[in-house]
Amino acid sequence: MSRPILILLLSIPIAGQLRAQTAACSAASTLLTCGSTVSGTTVGTGADVAPLCTTGDGTGGGVWFRFIGTGVNTTASLCGSAYDTKIRIYTGTCAALACVVGNDDFCGLQSQVTWMATSGVTYYILVHGFGAAQGNYTLNISCAAPAVPMCYSITTTPYLPEPYAGTAISLTDDLHSGVVNIGFTFCYNGTNYTQCVISSNNYVTFDLAVAGTYSPWPTVPVPALTPTQIQNAVLNPWQDINPGVGGQIFYQTIGAAPNRRFVVSYLNVPMFSCSSQLYSSQTVLYESSNCIGSFITTKPVCSTWNGGNAVHALHNAGGTSATIVPGRNNTQWTATNEGHLFVPTCAPCQTPESMDCLAVVLPIELLSFRGHATAEANLLEWATASEENTLDFTVERGRDEAQFVPIAVVAAAGNSHAPVQYAVMDDHPFEGNNYYRLRTTDLDGGTVLSDVIAVRFRSAQRPSVHPVPARDQVTVDIPTTLDLPAVLLLRDPSGRALRSYTVSAYTTVLNVSDLVRGLYFLDVPGTGPGGWATLVIE
Repeated sequence: MSRPILILLLSIPIAGQLRAQTAACSAASTLLTCGSTVSGTTVGTGADVAPLCTTGDGTGGGVWFRFIGTGVNTTASLCGSAYDTKIRIYTGTCAALACVVGNDDFCGLQSQVTWMATSGVTYYILVHGFGAAQGNYTLNISCAAPAVPMCYSITTTPYLPEPYAGTAISLTDDLHSGVVNIGFTFCYNGTNYTQCVISSNNYVTFDLAVAGTYSPWPTVPVPALTPTQIQNAVLNPWQDINPGVGGQIFYQTIGAAPNRRFVVSYLNVPMFSCSSQLYSSQTVLYESSNCIGSFITTKPVCSTWNGGNAVHALHNAGGTSATIVPGRNNTQWTATNEGHLFVPTCAPCQTPESMDCLAVVLPIELLSFRGHATAEANLLEWATASEENTLDFTVERGRDEAQFVPIAVVAAAGNSHAPVQYAVMDDHPFEGNNYYRLRTTDLDGGTVLSDVIAVRFRSAQRPSVHPVPARDQVTVDIPTTLDLPAVLLLRDPSGRALRSYTVSAYTTVLNVSDLVRGLYFLDVPGTGPGGWATLVIE
């Protein structure tokens, strides 16, 4: 019999407190708005009874207010009040309050809180004191400026990377760089910037406050209120990579005003937890047009870490809006040699030049690019159907399809509306497969790459000699298929051996200053017919 009586006795004060809380909360007739400042006193008020919300009740009494959320970060501050304050923010109803945030001491003994106030939601604000403290208060409500919605369209473009070069940034895992100068004024989502910050997790942010701080790696779909570090940023894509164990990050400003380009490059950066999988891409900011280029060379998926997810998007300040590449919002996806352009579609970032964003695709029509091996070299040929403001062509060669170096530069026609043929000889190809690509450069410094072609080369067993003709010395290259040391024979036109040279390297300089003017031959004994090179002494 005593247990029900005990429950009844305990429930009486609880019910009374709930009724007092509900009555005091419901009596809050003052509706605050952004920018409101209200002053008063808690002296003579009722007990500050409400659910625990970071801080608990006192005995000095409290005052209730109401506020309707506007969808932005909102600050309620008691700084400057005359006593030891507390503040608590709730949603729900006065009969069933739900804690949002609370604070005791923020500015000395006074209180302040900031929260994201959802648009249209009613918030109940309790101003009270620590313990039995009571006194005069000043409550100020301030709201962040409304977040600007994203205002961009997405266009698929050819793969148009800039050179992977520039100023190197040394970043460890999950870190933001220091502040970096863009080199010109760039408009992003309604605001002009001249500086940015580069993340080790593959995004560029215009929030300079994050410089040198932690860069989050657990990705989430956007738009997102948290983490705040990935707001006001180009996520190209946001993913967990680790430059602390390999790869390089560069930035550079290239071109001439008013068409400069700010380029951030990630080259062969390992995926976190999958360090054998390498990632490469570029983010390009275009002056005047305010377009944003996304060029991904290779993006693998590390499915065993963070779900293999990545976010490919533009994200606004405030985390309320995003322009997302379809299918790439915190999902698994791969990409190879692809390009996208984010084009501003409203003022002030949209300019007359914005309508020409696609002009970054060089105005050249490449008809063909092919190659074939001869007995001594690889011949590369290409043809254009038309050209406009084309500066030159660079032939680049690699042992594989990942790393290339330039081997020849050929001047372009510049402007042409008729077919133009080009050719260049690779006199020193690798034995076996050679990979080639053609880089076209326009007069503004913009470049575009062709597809990669492969040419297989098998050399005859003969040396090569240059220069031809020679005077005092010649450089001799012998096939790398020969064993060292090797013997070279110098012969006259009749085939008679005049002298021999023993060489211990595949490239050797010979002194021929004592030879008289005329024609000679160098050969490698035992290599069969054709194993000779012509030497002309002038």
